[in-house]
Parts: sequence; C-alpha cells; structure tokens
Amino acid sequence: MVILISLSSVGPFVVTTFAADIAANVSQTSKSTNNPITIDAGNYNLDLTGKSDTSVRFQKMVDSLPSGSTINLPKGTYKFTSAVKLKNGMKLIASNNNVKIKGIGTNTLFWTGNDNTFQDIEFQNCSTAISVLYKKGLSVISCGFINNIKYSGINIYGSSDCSVKYSYFYNIHKYGVLIDKDSSSITVDNNSFDNPKVFGGYAKEQIGGHVYCMNGTKVNVTNNVIKNSGGQGIIFGYNSTTDKGTTNSVAKNNKCTGNGQEGITVYGGSKKITSGNSVIGNTCKNNRFNQIEVWQANNNVVRGNTVEESASNSGNLGAICLFSVVKTTCSENKVLSSQNNGIDITAGSYNCTVTGNNIANTNGRNNTEVAEKGNAILLDSDGISQPQFITINNNKISSSKGIIDKSGIYSTSNSDNHNEIDTNTITGYKVGFHSYAKMTCGVN
Repeated sequence: MVILISLSSVGPFVVTTFAADIAANVSQTSKSTNNPITIDAGNYNLDLTGKSDTSVRFQKMVDSLPSGSTINLPKGTYKFTSAVKLKNGMKLIASNNNVKIKGIGTNTLFWTGNDNTFQDIEFQNCSTAISVLYKKGLSVISCGFINNIKYSGINIYGSSDCSVKYSYFYNIHKYGVLIDKDSSSITVDNNSFDNPKVFGGYAKEQIGGHVYCMNGTKVNVTNNVIKNSGGQGIIFGYNSTTDKGTTNSVAKNNKCTGNGQEGITVYGGSKKITSGNSVIGNTCKNNRFNQIEVWQANNNVVRGNTVEESASNSGNLGAICLFSVVKTTCSENKVLSSQNNGIDITAGSYNCTVTGNNIANTNGRNNTEVAEKGNAILLDSDGISQPQFITINNNKISSSKGIIDKSGIYSTSNSDNHNEIDTNTITGYKVGFHSYAKMTCGVN
C-alpha cells in the first residue's frame, strides 16, 4: 500500500517543486551539456522523517533522471516498503553523514544497475539492503549496514568488478556480503563486521558468515575486522546446487575474532571444487572451531597467519586444520596457543607441505586420555584415511607453560605413508618426534 504525503504532514522536509518540472529541466540540461548531472534529492518531495513510505517517490525520481546521474541525498531518514531499481551509472551520495534508508524488515531496499555507487549511507531494518543481480561495477564506500538486516547487507549474484570499502556491518543475522553464481573480481576491503555478542549470541553454530562466498573467482577479502558472526568469519566455499566453488581468491590481513564457526574457511565439498585460494597474514583468535581450516579443497596456501585459542570455548580439531586436501602449503604461521592440536593434518590429506611454522602451547584443555588430542602437529585419519606424502620440516615447536604431556609431532598410524619429517626443533613437550610419526616416513 502506498501512503501519500500531504505538504502539511511533512513540514519543512518537503518542498513544493514538482518532480516533472525538474525532470524536464534536467533532461534539457543533460542534452545541452551531454555530461552526467548532479541532482539534489531534496527537490523531489520525499519524506525525510522516516514516518511514511517514500520508495514510490524515490523510484519516480530515479525514473525521471538519465543514466549516470549523481543524486545527493539530504539529511534524513527514508522509509522504503518496496525496492528501488537504479539505472546504470547512478550514484547515491549522502550530502552529510546522517542519511538513513530503512525498510520494514522483510524487503530489499535497492536493485542495482551497472556501475552504481553508494556513499556515506546507512541501511537498516530490511531483508537485503543492496542486491546486485547479473550486474557489474558496484561501488559501496563508507556505508553502514545495521539494525535487523535479516538476510544480507549486500547480495552479489552473477556479478563482477564490485567493491565494498570502508563500511561497517553490525547486527547482521545471516550474511554481511554474500557472493555467488560465478561472480568475479570482487573486493571487500577495510570494512568492520561485528555483532553484539560473541558467536553471534548463538549456542550452536549457524549457517552464515560476514563474508560468505559460495561461488566466485578473484574474490579479495583484505584488511577487514571480522567479529562475532554466528557462522564463519570468512568462507571461500561452494554451492552444492550448482556444483561450483571459489577459485583464485585471497583472504589477507583480516582480524577474525569470536565467530561462531571458523575464523577463515576454504571449503570445496566432497568433489573438492574450491581450489587455488590463499589465506595470508590474517589474525584469527578464539573463534568457536578451527581458527583457519582448509576442508576438502586443493592447491591452496595458508601462510604468515597468527592464530590463538586462549578462550576455553574455542578450538576444535586444530588451530589450523588441513582436512582432506591435496597440494596445500601451510607455512610461516604462528600458533600462539590451541585448545587441542596446533596444526591438524587429517582425513587423507595428500602431498602437502607444512614448513617454517612456530607452534606453542597446545593442549589448552589438558586432555590426558586421548593420544591424538593436544599435540603440536598431528597426522590422523579421522576415520577416513591416513595422510600421505606430507612434508613437515623446519617448524619450531615450544612451550612457555612447562612440559606439555603430549608430542611435538604425532601420528595415529605407525605405517609408512611416504611422509618426510625432518629438521624440526621441538622443546617443551614430553615426547618430541613420536616414534609413530617416524614410522610414517618409513623409519623404524
């Protein structure tokens, strides 16, 4: 239902200039200059109080303007009960930092065209704030996504050359930035993602995440603060419906803390259709499960990250977990502490290299009953198959809390699995290089 606003009901927020007259002037100006134009949205009889729906009038304003127009939004709160569809090249710019566009909790606020820009706008109370469906060139700069966004702040689907920078996401129920359907060249940089409570306030892990890529390539997630999602902090995953994954993507220099699943996940499913991704220079601390995991995905790099499990409710298989992966390198990482294992190599992982890592203070839960829990580096089948052709060298393993009653390097197999384990430095563990781990190298 559309609610019409009378002049007397909106006072000084509404001016009496008619949109049709302005549109005629705009059209004439555009034809005479042949250049993009800048419009003051304050001239279009919009309700800026947030009390009544103004999406219909907003859409009429957009429809009256040529593609490529820049629309300056005056201070105020804009209530949308339906989605506004933008033309190609349009830019929505807040004229100050106090422009809010809010929905009714269940609607999408904007469908984009190609090459749209949103700057300095705060989006609230909707299902999805910005939906990018088979478009290119979205730019989101210094925007906010807060207050009961139920599905996604930004939904990028089948789209390319999009960027989200210097923005903040708070109290997002499911996805902050959702990426799917062969999207490519997506940049998510220097943003803040947070929820009010650790693990999103959920007692159990959720399907969701702050940056959630189901399928895409050249997705760059860099320099973000990623906190308290109910699901993953960042995931390069796959879409089980289309059987397509994430490739050639990078998560770099992010700070991932208190998320309800992993800090950073690379996941390809049983067909391992996610591959060729890099997790570099991130800090992952006290996320519910593994701080960084590469799960059923091949040809990935995990390098130069710092991980920590100092909270008792964090940690799962290992602070860094390589689960059923092939040709993956895990190098130069720092494991400051872990509740279970430091680096867990498991479930038939094959032809992987674990080198140059510093691992300290594992077995935070002080497990004394199960041999495969709490070691610095573990080789384990996890009931699937033993890791093979694994190179483990030049790692430094230590303890700052006395002797840890575990092994520096341990294997649940004592058979030759063609592993190469040498030149590691191990101190502070009851057993350094366990005899079972030696046997996996063919050494008796």
